[in-house]
Amino acid sequence: MKKFCIAVLLLGLGSLLGSQSVYADPKEDTQASIDQLQERLHQLNDEISVTVVQQEEQEQAIQDLNQSMTTQEQKVADMTEKLAQLEKEIQARVRAIQLKDADQKASLFQLDGWSKTLSALKGVESVRKTDDARAKEYTELVEKITKQQKLLEKKQQDYQAAQQLLQATIEKQTNSKEQLEQELKDNEELLAQIQEEERQQELALKAEQEVLWQQVILGQSLSTNEEVGDKAQAIILSAKQYIGVPYVWGGTSPNGFDCSGLMQWVFAQNGVSLPRVSQAQQAAVKEIPISEVQPGDLVFWGRPAHHVALYIGDGYFIQAPQPGDVVKITHSSYYPFESAGRVLY
Repeated sequence: MKKFCIAVLLLGLGSLLGSQSVYADPKEDTQASIDQLQERLHQLNDEISVTVVQQEEQEQAIQDLNQSMTTQEQKVADMTEKLAQLEKEIQARVRAIQLKDADQKASLFQLDGWSKTLSALKGVESVRKTDDARAKEYTELVEKITKQQKLLEKKQQDYQAAQQLLQATIEKQTNSKEQLEQELKDNEELLAQIQEEERQQELALKAEQEVLWQQVILGQSLSTNEEVGDKAQAIILSAKQYIGVPYVWGGTSPNGFDCSGLMQWVFAQNGVSLPRVSQAQQAAVKEIPISEVQPGDLVFWGRPAHHVALYIGDGYFIQAPQPGDVVKITHSSYYPFESAGRVLY
């Protein structure tokens, strides 16, 4: 990542030293440190955003599993109650049959021995002869309860696994936040330098950005006069509405966006569906050479991607950068993207 003002300083210093330079340039070391820091910060922010999204999905899955378990428990309870009623009816029927059988009067069924009686061949045959439908219903109901009970046990296991996965996700998110806080604490001076460089570049390029917007509205790219497609133009102008919206980990609405949440939102506003996170967005689009990038394409950092933005023409892109910042326009001379992908054909 080559910052504009740093590049100028390096150029000036290089011309003074000429070809005789032997030692590493301190400015180059500083720039390398800035690049590495920015990379780590974006990776950590992406990890946090991804785990926030995962946490939301897992919490919803747990809620759905809980509801499903409640439904399943009620189903088992209803079937068990129906079975109990059927057992009473069968028991009464068996006793009635026995009372009619003079040879069996001495062995009347005990009230608490109905299950053993039903398992005896003579008793079952008697029930089937007198009420085959009821006996069949009893057998099928027992099988259904057994099946439903196993289903309930599986749901309970899934619920426990989902709870464990959620806990692991929260722990990962906590660790990433702690690492991020430590990086910020350890690199206060570099961060201040990055912020100042970015502020200076934004001021220097502000007038050019205004011209760029006018060209986009006219459907043209600033430097090439190449036409900007209607869909790309609509998406870019949609994204422009959210400049100034704060960065929020896992954010997917105008209340706050993360990088991929912003992309998903503005494309969805124009009838184009994108996956939720930057890695999935990178995998979903058609990769193109950076030299062929056009307004409306997505640009990425990392493979798999840990950051994504919307290319709007002439080296500019709209991004949701990081916590403490807002949706903004940035030039690739300040933060060069590493790959690009086409969504619109």
